Amino acid sequence: MNYFTELNTLLDMSYAPYSGFNVASIVVTKDNQVYKGVNVESAAYPTTNCAERNALQTAVTEGIKVGDIKEVHTLGRNAEKLLVKAYPCGSCRQVIAEQSANDAMVYCYASQTDVETFSIAELLPHAFLGAEL
Repeated sequence: MNYFTELNTLLDMSYAPYSGFNVASIVVTKDNQVYKGVNVESAAYPTTNCAERNALQTAVTEGIKVGDIKEVHTLGRNAEKLLVKAYPCGSCRQVIAEQSANDAMVYCYASQTDVETFSIAELLPHAFLGAEL
């Protein structure tokens, strides 16, 4: 399913007063539950939260389990208010890999029709999933 319209609407909920880079994310589970997130910046930069992790953490709060995540959808808007693809950062890739049991597909949108698709294993090869602990 294409989530561009919902992502584009979510961008306005993002809080990005410092970078001006808004990001929206939608996480979809294997049973088609949908969880939404936006980036929330902070003047203390390390406490900023990415849209993907925001959506994933909401899903966990609502009871999803490791392996339930099948898709992560993202859309960004830069400071010039142009829509751009927002690829998950390294921290988000790690959380996506862990929560999906390294089995999610990631969709990065720039428009309704301009969408790149990756497996999380492609975005984060040799993921550290915790079995080594």
